[in-house]
Amino acid sequence: MNFLTTIALLLILHTLPEKTATDAEVIQTVQTSLRKGNAGQLSTRFDRTIELVIDAEKVEFPSVQATHAALILRSFFRKYPPHGFQFVYRGASDRLRYSTGTYSTEGRTFTVYVLMHQNADHQYVINALHFRKE
Repeated sequence: MNFLTTIALLLILHTLPEKTATDAEVIQTVQTSLRKGNAGQLSTRFDRTIELVIDAEKVEFPSVQATHAALILRSFFRKYPPHGFQFVYRGASDRLRYSTGTYSTEGRTFTVYVLMHQNADHQYVINALHFRKE
């Protein structure tokens, strides 16, 4: 009887859905990462490839591997260390989430645009990130 109970519990635990990142958790990671200039932390929420635009650096990739995007952002954060980041607007439709914010650094301000979509695993991932000089 004990053996059957153990098997039943294992089957139930196996069929429970895995915890997935909610859009709020991804937004929190984005906000914290941009406030700290942490490209590594931010890249954990990237899709396999993302659209990356940084007009101050003349970077415009319609599709770049997440690992390459992280290296580009690391360089950007070194050149333009953050003094602050704040979301200005957040919106949603169906399986998309989009946000705009203001990234401030020494003597410059950038408008940041973040687009996320829900992937096949039902996790929200960043698939577009733009930094535009104001």
